[in-house]
Amino acid sequence: MLHRTISRILTTTTTTATILIILLSALITLTTAQQQQPQSKATVIVTIITTATATAPPTTTTTTTQEPPSYTSPALFQSSILDVSNTYRKAHNASNLIWNTTLTQYALNWAQECKWQHSNGPYGENLAFGYPNVSSAVAAWGDEVQKYNFQEPTGFTEETGHFTQLVWRETREVGCAAIDCGYNNTNTTTNDDDDNGNGKRSEAGGGGGGGGINGTERPQGWYVVCEYSPRGNIIGGNKKLGDKEFFKINVQPSSTYSGPYNTGSAGNGAQRVECIMGLWWVVLGWWLVLLTFG
Repeated sequence: MLHRTISRILTTTTTTATILIILLSALITLTTAQQQQPQSKATVIVTIITTATATAPPTTTTTTTQEPPSYTSPALFQSSILDVSNTYRKAHNASNLIWNTTLTQYALNWAQECKWQHSNGPYGENLAFGYPNVSSAVAAWGDEVQKYNFQEPTGFTEETGHFTQLVWRETREVGCAAIDCGYNNTNTTTNDDDDNGNGKRSEAGGGGGGGGINGTERPQGWYVVCEYSPRGNIIGGNKKLGDKEFFKINVQPSSTYSGPYNTGSAGNGAQRVECIMGLWWVVLGWWLVLLTFG
């Protein structure tokens, strides 16, 4: 009896101890898991941040200079030259210019020399440098009309020579080229009469010596060379108009001009017509005299 009682107590005590041990183990395991869980999260977060930093591409800043399209695109360069040139020519009773590849090659050969002087070749020639695009360079030539006197007329001057060549009615073809000559701080200028502001300059005609034009020996930036055929700015004429006859014929004030000079050879043609008509009346007069008194 005593044995059974002790046996039951021991059994109960053993069972209780086992349960306590199990509960204590579970509690320790749960506590350990809770303590380890923040560390695991922290590890994950650190790993993500480290990975993002390692794979991020480096940040670099580059500066590029955009070249003017009208200078770098041959098709746009040609169309810009013709569009602006023919706009001015139409306003002054002159026909549209046609692009000539022979003139273009000549202009390119000279432009590549980067010399601020005329080539003294067989063509009419306009030069310019420093303009942001080719359209503004041609427009600068055309805008010289503001200084031109159509009544006298002005004839050829350094201030209006680009304009008169641009709209010269006998000129039919043009070819141009542009070269980036860069910038040279040692370039000298002793005369700013032809400077259009902001380093922009232009030159017309066939002058220019080996020392450059007005003390400037090298064009700065984009250098534009245009060749014209037949050449304009021809000095000469007759007793009535003197050396400005051809300017009166070829540089007309507007597209509605209706004066006596309608073409490049109209002056001489008109004189020939007057001469023939005069001879005709003389012959007719003598014929009538012979009929009357014969």
